[in-house]
Amino acid sequence: MYNEASHHKKTDLDRINITQEPPREEPARQYYFMAKCREHVKAFEQKNGRPPRACVTTFGCPKV
Repeated sequence: MYNEASHHKKTDLDRINITQEPPREEPARQYYFMAKCREHVKAFEQKNGRPPRACVTTFGCPKV
């Protein structure tokens, strides 16, 4: 049986080439953007001396 959780543990995001075009197929496409996001976070940390933060605020009924 395919175990999706163990599949994700085997993916090394540091070995993905983010200088090329993103793949068209899933999940390789998602891994590509996860690796690219890591680079953006590293650049932000170097520039600002801290990790990025986020605040999500929702309004109204969640069933809308």
